[in-house]
Amino acid sequence: MTTAAKIESMVGKEVVVSRLIDAPRERVFDAWINPSKLAQWWGPHGFTNTRCEIDPRAGGKVYIEMIRASDGKMFPLDGEVEIVEAPSRIVLRARGYNPANDKTTIEDRVTATFTEQDGKTLVTVHLYVLEVAPAFMEAAKRMDIGWSQSLERLDRSK
Repeated sequence: MTTAAKIESMVGKEVVVSRLIDAPRERVFDAWINPSKLAQWWGPHGFTNTRCEIDPRAGGKVYIEMIRASDGKMFPLDGEVEIVEAPSRIVLRARGYNPANDKTTIEDRVTATFTEQDGKTLVTVHLYVLEVAPAFMEAAKRMDIGWSQSLERLDRSK
């Protein structure tokens, strides 16, 4: 007898990840809105960003092509900047998708806040899941790890 697999929905879930970065708030914020700097740290370990675009104003577009080093697979992301309050907060709506058919793999709202603490910056990322494809569910459940690694890369890139 077999039982059907139960998939827990990630829609409506929020992931919160923080890291204290040893750099001034303005520099850390700039690493989020400057495309060449964003390309240096966005994504978990083992990924590079071959194309990275951001128009850092409300309504501005975001486009990132992440490449996984282990197999060369591309994970594109597009979206829109919703809010920019330099240097304290940025809100992005981001959609990962399959480049073969343009179907959404995951869509979320990323809110990053930047709090000055004695010359350092506490970066807190709130990731709110809006949509996730069943085939992407397991990866979505590990977003906390991916974002922790991204913030580690941000800390090293500053």
